[in-house]
Amino acid sequence: MTNPGQPYPSQPYPAPQPPKRKRRIWPWIVVGVPILLFGACSIAIASSTGSDEGTTVTAGSGDGDAPADSGPAFPGKLDEDTSAAGGDTITRDGLAYTVATLEPVSSVIGEYLCSTVTIKNVGDKQNDFNGYVDWSLQDAGGAIRDATFAPDRELLNSGKIAPGGQATGSVCFDARQGSGPGTYVVLFEDTFSLSTDRLAWINTL
Repeated sequence: MTNPGQPYPSQPYPAPQPPKRKRRIWPWIVVGVPILLFGACSIAIASSTGSDEGTTVTAGSGDGDAPADSGPAFPGKLDEDTSAAGGDTITRDGLAYTVATLEPVSSVIGEYLCSTVTIKNVGDKQNDFNGYVDWSLQDAGGAIRDATFAPDRELLNSGKIAPGGQATGSVCFDARQGSGPGTYVVLFEDTFSLSTDRLAWINTL
């Protein structure tokens, strides 16, 4: 019992809790995204490089398939290139590319060099093709330029090829003044692949 006039004993109060710290998310994003991208790129590179082992070259004379080595040399050839003569067929990744020899084409708006390209799907999956961004020409002076539109030619364009199907059309390039006789190389490089391997068809004009 407390005496009148005596102050009440002080009641202990719990110490205030420090505010909870929010976990920062951005460091995990900064670290995690590059790791995921690196993993995806590694898988893509492994799949693209592993599939090139079955590359074969078929001579235009029909002498049969042969495993592709680096092929004949040409100015500016890279270590990863597979080359063949114009008119030969190079088969890679389920697609057989037959690139005819280059021929000059004249029109009212300019001069062109064109090659008839046939792409056959010899695999068991649907595959894409493109007649513009995947193709380029190295001229006798070593300049490399992209494919372009040419009038009066049925161009290869782009689309998909079902297993067992094929697409045929012309791939054309500007024949600029000053491009004299010499070695011309039609180059194919899959734009949407991580592989830097090129296919090359050598022509002497």
